[in-house]
Amino acid sequence: MKQTYTQKLTISFCLILALFAIGTIIFGQYRAKKYRTEALEEKLDGYVEITRKYISNYSKEAIYNLDPLLSLLPSNLRITVISKEGTVLYDNRLDDFSQIENHSERPEIIAAKRKGKGSDIRKSSSNGEEYLYYAKLFDDIYIRIANPYDIYIQHFLKPDNSFLYYLLILFLVGIIFINYTAGRFGKTIKRLRDYSYAIDNQIAVDIPNFPSDEIGEVGKQIAKDYKRLKESETKLALEHEQLLRQIQIRQEMTGNIAHELRTPVTGIRGYLETILDNRLDRSKEREFVYKAYEQIVTLSELIRDMSLLAKINEAPQSFQFKSVNLNDLINKVKSDLKEQLQAKDIIIYSTVNQDFNVSGNENLLYSVFRNLVDNVISHAGESITININQCGEDGKFAYFSFSDNGIGIEDEKHLNRLFERFYRVSEGRTRETGGSGLGLSIVKNAITFHGGTITVKNRMEGGLDFLFSLPQVNAPLSVARP
Repeated sequence: MKQTYTQKLTISFCLILALFAIGTIIFGQYRAKKYRTEALEEKLDGYVEITRKYISNYSKEAIYNLDPLLSLLPSNLRITVISKEGTVLYDNRLDDFSQIENHSERPEIIAAKRKGKGSDIRKSSSNGEEYLYYAKLFDDIYIRIANPYDIYIQHFLKPDNSFLYYLLILFLVGIIFINYTAGRFGKTIKRLRDYSYAIDNQIAVDIPNFPSDEIGEVGKQIAKDYKRLKESETKLALEHEQLLRQIQIRQEMTGNIAHELRTPVTGIRGYLETILDNRLDRSKEREFVYKAYEQIVTLSELIRDMSLLAKINEAPQSFQFKSVNLNDLINKVKSDLKEQLQAKDIIIYSTVNQDFNVSGNENLLYSVFRNLVDNVISHAGESITININQCGEDGKFAYFSFSDNGIGIEDEKHLNRLFERFYRVSEGRTRETGGSGLGLSIVKNAITFHGGTITVKNRMEGGLDFLFSLPQVNAPLSVARP
């Protein structure tokens, strides 16, 4: 039996809808499992970092005996330390691991070697148990945490089927709607076909009562389509321009990063080449090693700050919010920078109430005050006073002033650019005084992330005054993406 146009249209749309639904289900389940796996890997990453800090706090010998650490971690975890060559140095699940085969070809180790970290799900060749392995490379060792791939983990990684049921219901509703719409459209096509046939055979027939939105308004529809086409072209041109601008920004950022990395790397190479190519007395050699170490510290600070900025912009959901006592936070900054402050004869005064809390991420808020103080230490001079004042609140935000009586910035054209990444008031300023050149950019991004604002101005008495706001506890919070 020959199918009608309505039937063909209904079947075609149903097939398209079915393919779309199946593709959405497959992609959704894949993404859900991926997100859950990443969440689990992030948890294992925390255990890896705990292990790394434990090792770094002691000597290298701690690598061979991590038993004292086991009481701090879940009892079901398997902890393995592997040399860069693949030799197992420690494994809490095995009594004798000296004869274990080389692990350099394990999938998670291969991935960690290539990307810094890696994971895999498989049965252990050592004890036959199935694990979710997570490995991370630190200098010359791999730290690997294995979580038993038990029923709990399998259930955790299993996609939620509620979305599948929702799509099935939506698919059935869509079929009904498509059949109804195709039926109405098919009637119009049939009228058009009959009318065309009548005209072709010179049969007198009245003009059918075509729906105005399909037949009678053809001309208007063409005009509308043309207008939409021009609007689409304009929109496409704007998007193309924005894309080119984004590419330019990325190129500038890449150039800035390469420029900033080149200085410490060149310094390190120069000092080490001097040591290797020349016979130096021990004091001179030690001096060059220390200078190379200082450059390495600068490099690590730069990488750390770039990572924090990237995390704020690309993974804001990873920052947890809670009530944070600002007075305790400021005291922690003062304690951490005690030696640098004393060396420059800098005193910090704070009028923040002892029990005043704000709502935010503690690490980001710490970075705000830490980088503001670092900026004073690096650029304001010596015998400086820093004043941190609580200026007021409006029920949503609390307002603060961070000021110093240092040298300030003579040319105020630089003030609006202080928060730009790698911006220097004068050439070479960052290299002479240390720092990554990203401190104030981190301050701006962290405050913006919390929904606040920050401005800077010169003080008449000398120095700079930063005015900024932070969300109060229990105030409606709208996290902003910098």
